[in-house]
Amino acid sequence: MLREVEALKEVISQKEDMNIKLEIVRGFLDDYQYEAVFYQRQDNFAWLTSGGHNGILYNSENGQCGLLVTRQVVYLITNSSEKPRVVNEEIASLPIQVIDYPWYEDINETVWKTVRKGRVASDTPLEGMDVRTIELSKLRFSLTELEQVRYRYLGETAATLMEKYCMSIVPGQTELEIAAGLNRTYLANGLLPTVTLVGCEDRIDLFRHPIATKNRFVKKCMVVSCVSYKGLVVALTRMVYSGKLPQALSEKFTLTAKVASELIATSTVGKSTIEIFDQMKKLYEDVGYYGEWQQHHQGGAIGYQNREYLVNATTEYFIQQNQAFAWNPSIKGTKSEDTIIVVDTTPEIITVSESGWPLQSFQVRTGETIKRPAILEI
Repeated sequence: MLREVEALKEVISQKEDMNIKLEIVRGFLDDYQYEAVFYQRQDNFAWLTSGGHNGILYNSENGQCGLLVTRQVVYLITNSSEKPRVVNEEIASLPIQVIDYPWYEDINETVWKTVRKGRVASDTPLEGMDVRTIELSKLRFSLTELEQVRYRYLGETAATLMEKYCMSIVPGQTELEIAAGLNRTYLANGLLPTVTLVGCEDRIDLFRHPIATKNRFVKKCMVVSCVSYKGLVVALTRMVYSGKLPQALSEKFTLTAKVASELIATSTVGKSTIEIFDQMKKLYEDVGYYGEWQQHHQGGAIGYQNREYLVNATTEYFIQQNQAFAWNPSIKGTKSEDTIIVVDTTPEIITVSESGWPLQSFQVRTGETIKRPAILEI
């Protein structure tokens, strides 16, 4: 799969991918009558530069430099400290003019010196600019050809690494030890973990987001990851049981996976997210867990964020072609989660591998058969 990524780069370069996105951004300028747009968020920087990274802190949405896009030029606005790395490692092949300023001065002043006048939109709150974070994020929902190939590589690699790692964990390990080992595996293979949750024993029943602790793995373990490659993020969850899986847990997990299968199948181009939300509530009722959806969000669009937006009852989006989603239904003590791309006709699950992880098959209401990861017995 990595060879496929490299081969596609020869046809669709980072520069060509960026030019596709610049057309979209300049369409935004025309539609909203702006002279320029300033991007400083790490997700938007990665999107527009086709995989570049402008950040230092992992726990910050904003990067250390930004991109100012006008109708004619793209500028990198960077402080003197970050300029050497970003110019040489992130944008070397891209049609971007560099404007630097002393690290002890403010980026906002340099942006305005460059624009001089007119209305400017921004993805972050900066003096004199209109914050249009939501509108700008929508521009990146439909994946380009290069992004789709990268995404498939990321999904397969992340799933393979997680599943093989989960096959190696043993009772007695703490949740922290399991999380640390998984993160090391991702980083050693060029992926960046953005979320790592590990829950064992009754913590899985008590908490939908089990932050890793010193609690030890005895019988059951749930591992949750969001993992990034060139800015794109996939989400996936796997569960492990030591010994013979109890029938009650097996049946409950199967119902959770059934809900996940139906959510995947109903994710089609043009579908309203409010319609999906209403269907989701009915799915829980059909499997005998009315109202269980209220205990945890069900997922939503994914891409350059762990979730671009969560599906809910009030904010309506329509699924775009080649848009990515990650559904994560849960019934107390179980969870089923993977990442998909909504292609022409049917959703494509991309967090799949050939690791030998056990699978369950579900025939969904559309007539398709969808395979979902089962609980691994070790």
